[in-house]
Amino acid sequence: MKHIFKNTNLLTIVLSCCIIVILIVCSSVFRVLNKTIQNEYYSVKNEILGVSANPHIIVVEIDEKSIESIGSFPFPRSVYASLIKNLNLESVPLIAFDILFLDPSEESSDTIFSQAIKDSKARIILGDALDTSGEIKIPTTILDADSYSHGYLSPNVESSNKTVYSFSPKMKDVKGEIYEHFTLQILRNFYDYMYGTSLSSIIGNYEQGNYIISQDVQIPLASKNSEEILINFVPSDSFTRVSVSDVANPSTFEQLRNEIDFRDAIVLVGPAADGLKDNFFTPNGYEFGVNIHANILNTLLLKSYMMYFDPFIEWILIFFIVILSVSLNLSTSSRILVISNLVIILVFWIIIPVSILLGTNLIFNYPSEIIFSLILSVLVANIVKYLIEDKNKQKLNKALSEYVGSHIAAEILDEDGSVDFDGQEKNLVCFFSDIEGFTSLSEILSPIELVGFLRVYLTHMTESIMDQKGYVDKFEGDAIMALWGAFSKQQDTKDDSVRACATALIHQETIKKINTEWKDKLKRTLRVRIGIHSGNAIIGNIGAIGKKMSFTALGDNINLASRLEGANKYYGTLICVSESVYFDTQDAFEFRFLDEIQVKGKDISVKIYELLANKGELSIEKKSQIYKFSEARELYTQKNFKEAQAIFLELEKLGDAPSKYYAQRCACFQKNPPSKDWTGVWRMTEK
Repeated sequence: MKHIFKNTNLLTIVLSCCIIVILIVCSSVFRVLNKTIQNEYYSVKNEILGVSANPHIIVVEIDEKSIESIGSFPFPRSVYASLIKNLNLESVPLIAFDILFLDPSEESSDTIFSQAIKDSKARIILGDALDTSGEIKIPTTILDADSYSHGYLSPNVESSNKTVYSFSPKMKDVKGEIYEHFTLQILRNFYDYMYGTSLSSIIGNYEQGNYIISQDVQIPLASKNSEEILINFVPSDSFTRVSVSDVANPSTFEQLRNEIDFRDAIVLVGPAADGLKDNFFTPNGYEFGVNIHANILNTLLLKSYMMYFDPFIEWILIFFIVILSVSLNLSTSSRILVISNLVIILVFWIIIPVSILLGTNLIFNYPSEIIFSLILSVLVANIVKYLIEDKNKQKLNKALSEYVGSHIAAEILDEDGSVDFDGQEKNLVCFFSDIEGFTSLSEILSPIELVGFLRVYLTHMTESIMDQKGYVDKFEGDAIMALWGAFSKQQDTKDDSVRACATALIHQETIKKINTEWKDKLKRTLRVRIGIHSGNAIIGNIGAIGKKMSFTALGDNINLASRLEGANKYYGTLICVSESVYFDTQDAFEFRFLDEIQVKGKDISVKIYELLANKGELSIEKKSQIYKFSEARELYTQKNFKEAQAIFLELEKLGDAPSKYYAQRCACFQKNPPSKDWTGVWRMTEK
């Protein structure tokens, strides 16, 4: 068994065979689904290709109007005699009755009907009945057998869903007598009338997948070895339909003659009223027998024959789908997996079916199997793939999560572990944090207590970083360097900037809790300063090859994030972010523009912002202070230091730390004014 799981080719064959067995075992379930799909096939194909009813077919219905006008069904046979006489006035070539005349009725009515058949210029076709004993009953002997043709009426009913899809061209009854189908007798007589042939007295034969009426008239069977002909159903209301009462009544028929061209028409007469039992379920829904016969004739006259796909070739196609899908789904590449399944769906669910639908007259035997073969292949292959590979992946994920967090570990594994450790330039969000005055804690806490405190502090802070999908790059005492985007394939830092800022706010809430828990030992309140910046940096393994390596990031943008953390001590702030981070996150958080600074060692200035709170969580008082701060800073940049200082001093009394720093600057500039080309940029002289 282990050998099978290790050999992908052998595993593919075994799984494919198992899926084929499942499909075959479930064939009875699929048969119902297949027939449901076949029902939809007719309407879709006919709508696309525009297959319509042959204008030579006219259905004369025994409908509610006829019953209301003539009386209850069955009608006196003299009614049909009148119908025949009226239609003969229009030189109708053929009249077919989907009505059983098996037994004598009222004698005078039968006499009139029999004489009308004898005198008819139109050929008359009557229906035979198949009784429960298997014997075919022909029309009553009171009719002159030489004056009409007849055939059995029954279509074939599919056992799985009780639906009519086909008819058998001929059948043998229990006495060994062979009878041809009613519609084929109509077709033979119609061809005799149209082309002067003598086909009406011949019974056809099955030969090489066709039903042979004559050398020139060969009808394709549903499949090579079948003895049935598929009916290409069109909507029954597309046929010309009139009421028996209108045709049998001379006065109404006179008007009808002006509306409908009966010349060269095949007239089908049959029940079509609610309550009459001659109805079947078809792809069109419930249909009366006369409409089924109209559809059969339409198929035969238009030669719009339908045939089933070769079952053997269809199963080869299904097996090919299965083996291809299983093989590709066992691939370890998720990209190949998605693309391959999309291609298989496109080819086998869309291109091939649509091509067959539009370009051939074939119907799939097993459309459900084709659909479910792909679904089962994907399902089974991925279950097996999980059993084989995902256990190892889970172990690796667990081990990797200890270093980079579960979110990043999952991201790395989703990319098949394809991380470039050799060094690459990426767009990162860099986060630095540091405890203000941490050095003095060593004078308050014992070494063991200090280590215990750091363990608690770093655990809480690391959890929040990893929860926000960040990567802890390094610890330096109490200082933390974290990165977002280190393992991501995306280069858009907006989401990462939001997560970094959210982490910074969480850190501020966390240090409050730690202060409460450790207040008896710390003897003072700790503050955490944080700097955040986004930009391009080099990330990869840095160190001595074969000795000591560290996966970290380097570059000016990393240094700037560190400088922003240090800038907090001058402004008295807790979280300082760069302009790039501000632009990415301004819709999610509340900020205050602090200053435009030039850090030590750099000529280019950067705008910095104080991160205050989540969007909408700033108090009205704080918003008022920020507004006044902005006014004061505007005065400051205009060199109106005296007025600016007054506002800053007012804000300082309210506890606003950045205002205290600005008030000191204003005092300094009033004594020593800046140069004329001063732009308001503050040069930092310390890191």
